[in-house]
Amino acid sequence: MILAEDPGWPVYPPWEMKTEAYKDEIERMGGLAASKDTPNILLSTKVDAFFNYTFFTEDDYRSKAIFGDVPPYSYNFSLQSDTGIKQVGDTPPPSGYGYIRRAVKIKEPGVANIGYNSSFNETTLDASKPRVFTVRLNFSQLLDPSVGPAYRIDPRTEPVNITITEFGAYLNRTDNPGENATLKDVTFWKMDPTMPMPRFTKIPFSYNTMDPDLYTLFLDGTPNDLVPGTNVSDNISLVLKPAATSIFTLDQNSILDIRFTFDDDPQRTFMNGTYLYDYDNVTCPPLKPAVLEVAIW
Repeated sequence: MILAEDPGWPVYPPWEMKTEAYKDEIERMGGLAASKDTPNILLSTKVDAFFNYTFFTEDDYRSKAIFGDVPPYSYNFSLQSDTGIKQVGDTPPPSGYGYIRRAVKIKEPGVANIGYNSSFNETTLDASKPRVFTVRLNFSQLLDPSVGPAYRIDPRTEPVNITITEFGAYLNRTDNPGENATLKDVTFWKMDPTMPMPRFTKIPFSYNTMDPDLYTLFLDGTPNDLVPGTNVSDNISLVLKPAATSIFTLDQNSILDIRFTFDDDPQRTFMNGTYLYDYDNVTCPPLKPAVLEVAIW
């Protein structure tokens, strides 16, 4: 079953990131595998895109998933897991139809859950200087070929999930009767360490435009753009989508910094430092069992 064995085409940037304006560039959406080397291991982002029947038309499924001369036939794709069923196409008849059924597993993205850590609670910094908390992604480490594709953290194809909990534990309670701090902005920086005199440069981006196809940012549960200038007291959640990292022109040598800048007068948080988004700090969920079925009649 090609759905379970092929990643589709294009591979990178992957077909599932294409928007309506670039849908014609999708040659094969009939590929849900995390890679060609991981048959029966499906990537959750590909699964979600494939079963988006408001984006893909019947002709798309026929030409880019089923292939061949099949207009006279009806079809149904379904994926059953312990969280429910996804399906697209017509309802199969009670009997008399052909199908292929395959036991698969679904690879879901990891999450960096950042709680209180005294190493990021820098109480001796100059009170006049903004606090900058950086989440760093070293692509040469994340894309290490010794890590199998089924377990690899790949920001090019999966969301980067950052959740800062217990933010209140980092607050400057002495000078902060309001018990919050202002998140000035979230910015993206990149560096290629293989270049002569490498340095970080800020990535041009529509920081003040909310775009859920590229990212989501929630402060205490409220959605914001990346220049919020808003008080936060408890938690921060950022999801950076592969559609965003694909336009950052990153490669296997790149280092990506995601910088959270807090600024008040006086400073109302002690959160500062660099957190490594790596295999030691990112929680990757176990592969989720499921059953994939393709029916044609």
